[in-house]
Amino acid sequence: MNSSTEKILYRKAALIFEELGFLMPRSDTAEESHANRVSAAVNFKGPFSGCLIVSVNPDMLSQLSANMLGDEEQSNTAMERDSLGEIANVICGNALPAIYGFEPVFHLDAPTIVENAEELANDSSLIKQAEVHISFDAGSATVSLLVESNASVMKTS
Repeated sequence: MNSSTEKILYRKAALIFEELGFLMPRSDTAEESHANRVSAAVNFKGPFSGCLIVSVNPDMLSQLSANMLGDEEQSNTAMERDSLGEIANVICGNALPAIYGFEPVFHLDAPTIVENAEELANDSSLIKQAEVHISFDAGSATVSLLVESNASVMKTS
């Protein structure tokens, strides 16, 4: 994996969680168990295709949704999943130009909730370009950028 790509992905993801989800990243970035994680994926197409996956633990998901909606009592499973999808969509939309430049045009699909993100990450047609772990007081998030294995990936900016 490319450390430059991971640095950019971390900065963009941490900023989006902070600005949209009002969750402040902590300095420790230890990876937590992937068990019981909820994941959202955003597929993209352009000079090459791929997908960005954001996975969080359930406790963090409810906090994220409450913060984004501004109302803890209104949060439910559908709203929580929509909030995670929106975070994934915004991270993807901000990370791709930061990593690959503004010249290539990528078209993003609507975010989807993925039941088994590990299975998607292990898809043989995709390679993991970058993966970052971000710790918060409410839990942690993992953000993975996967691209087609036969893609001629552009250099990071």
